[in-house]
Amino acid sequence: MSQMCPNCSFDNHNDAQTCARCPSPLRGLLGAGTVLNKRYQVASVLGYGAMGAVYLTDDQRLVGRRCAIKENRPNTGVSADVQAQSREQFLAEAHILARLDHPNLPKVSDYFIEGGQEYLVMDYVEGEDLDNCLQRAKEPLSEALVLGWADQVLDALTYLHNQRPQPIVHRDIKPANLRVNLQNRVKLVDFGLVKLFDSDNPATKVELRGLGTPAYAPLEQFADSQSHTDTRSDIYSLGATMYHLLTHLYPPDVHQRVLNPETLIPPRQLNAKLSDKAEQVVLRAMAVHPDDRYQTAEEMRQAITEVIQGAAGVKVSAQQAAGIPVLLWIFGLTGLAMVLLILGGIAYILFNRVEQSETPTQQPATVVQEQSAEAAPTEVVLQTPGDAPTNIPTPVVKATAVINETPKATDTPVDTATPTPTPEPTFTPKPTTAPPVSRVQGIPASTLTGIIAYPVFNGVDYDIYFGRADGSGTEFFLAHASQPAFSPDGTQIAFHSWKLDTRGLMISDISGANQKLVAGYTEDQLPTWSVDGSEVILLSRRAGHRKSQLYRVNSDEERTEGIIFSEGEYPAIGPNGQLVFRGWGNTGPGLRLASASFNNIQPLTDIEHDTAPAISPDGQKIAFMSRRDENWEIYVINTDGSGLQRLTDDRAEDGLPAWSPDGRALAFASNRGGTWAIWAMTPNGHNQQQLFVMEGSPDGFVGADTYASRGWAEERISWKK
Repeated sequence: MSQMCPNCSFDNHNDAQTCARCPSPLRGLLGAGTVLNKRYQVASVLGYGAMGAVYLTDDQRLVGRRCAIKENRPNTGVSADVQAQSREQFLAEAHILARLDHPNLPKVSDYFIEGGQEYLVMDYVEGEDLDNCLQRAKEPLSEALVLGWADQVLDALTYLHNQRPQPIVHRDIKPANLRVNLQNRVKLVDFGLVKLFDSDNPATKVELRGLGTPAYAPLEQFADSQSHTDTRSDIYSLGATMYHLLTHLYPPDVHQRVLNPETLIPPRQLNAKLSDKAEQVVLRAMAVHPDDRYQTAEEMRQAITEVIQGAAGVKVSAQQAAGIPVLLWIFGLTGLAMVLLILGGIAYILFNRVEQSETPTQQPATVVQEQSAEAAPTEVVLQTPGDAPTNIPTPVVKATAVINETPKATDTPVDTATPTPTPEPTFTPKPTTAPPVSRVQGIPASTLTGIIAYPVFNGVDYDIYFGRADGSGTEFFLAHASQPAFSPDGTQIAFHSWKLDTRGLMISDISGANQKLVAGYTEDQLPTWSVDGSEVILLSRRAGHRKSQLYRVNSDEERTEGIIFSEGEYPAIGPNGQLVFRGWGNTGPGLRLASASFNNIQPLTDIEHDTAPAISPDGQKIAFMSRRDENWEIYVINTDGSGLQRLTDDRAEDGLPAWSPDGRALAFASNRGGTWAIWAMTPNGHNQQQLFVMEGSPDGFVGADTYASRGWAEERISWKK
């Protein structure tokens, strides 16, 4: 007997608790090679969640056919009623999908029970999901491409919404649930939230798998809504999906929009290439009130068809308009050449002199050559946008990412005066050679000492590394962790854990030992310490309304609920106990400063993109990152809101500022030259220099939930003596 890892599909011994290839906890999944129903041989794990798993299998009866098999795995720790409801929901999904037949929907071919577990067999959809497509592009996708995909999805929704006797509402349309193959055919997958809408009883709600994904879910889909879900809910979700694909920015939670409609940035402000009509389609589909949206999938599809046809017409007209002067030039030059040739012939006949006939015959060639030479400089070459990160996430392509089994470390040991970080027993550090660093005078050598902790995206989630501030080397610290924050005395480190069994906020010694989960919610993240180290301030979106809220928890207790004291994101504590954070909800956009008692909140900036604040050791200045001018740059401002100054000005991405312990330098992450590295500069932005190369990008996207991961703009680096 064996069991596959839910993370990497490695086949482990049945008694193993963690994967031998990666440190992921094992969940008792099927082993590789298991044959189900005497027909389907399991090849790998496609997905795993609280309600079940999905396997990629080979059909042994129809050789060459691959299937996706969904296994219903209800939590055995819940009540019998909940387990019965789970089985009923699974059967409902099977029955609904079995009778569907549409080219943009997966086809269910079998259903069976084996070993007390229920299995649903469906066609395996080749290709990749649109979430991965967006990650790979690292920029907004083209309007023509997105509209073409949306047209296909709306064709499928028209089919679903017109089912009789009851329309079918998908309720979880998002990029991760749309798969595209090499022929550009899109299929809408994952019907775990599917609902049969009873028009005679519109108050009915069928909650099969929660609420869907909040970034794409309409207001009526939430449990506290007084409305009901209907076919127009799918219209909203598709509009939100198009918004994400066309802007590379997650649409705001609908609750944020209710509180502040301006949180929805018009798509054309984020993508200047987008047409006005395409923007109108997206915004109408995303209307908060269902009556303001397209009322049917057919209506929205017609609107998209008009945009596509209009774009095609404009393109033809432009080509025709451009073609007229080109043809005129061709005919003109041809006619001129013929005239000159005729004149040359006449001159030859009249004068019968070879030397006189040569001159006219060369002139046309000279004229044409001069035209060609003049035409070349007038050509305009349009440069495509770079692959630098956009506003929220710039994920690394998951399909090609590889997690090193032996994470990197330097061959230079950490100074014995500084506690040495020790990797987890599962990993064996391996040497890495950093390129030579060109030093620039200006930052004292005494400042460039100590340890800098930083996150690196490994293709699935994050790992934390330690680097020496003097640039002499780096060392792997901890797997499946990010957002590091050293304690004030430097003996401990708080971080966000991505491990399935310890997802939340953790604290450990800087050796990696004595780990404890101080806040055990998936959304508990971005820790910062109180001045005396007795508390940790964090961001969480754990509540059902998914608001961004700041909590306080005791650093010496485990799994504490904590105390809410404000709405906001990305907290940082100063030496005098003052709190700076990114405003959210009622606190408004931009950076906010609060007193040590967490009241008297004062605005510092009013720019939505300002984030990742860090207070200087003397409590006088705040460094932060922002996309005020296209790409990410680092700014500094006084704690009274005065003296705003831009410190970096580079076409690369600069962000995640962290003060040196003595306040005489700022460290930051940058991908200058195409390589991610930790850099340093003086507090006024001078003497910018590379300290060491990172093991990868700090910018990644974990899973498909906007609340779980928002790329490097929600990461952190930390510097200790």
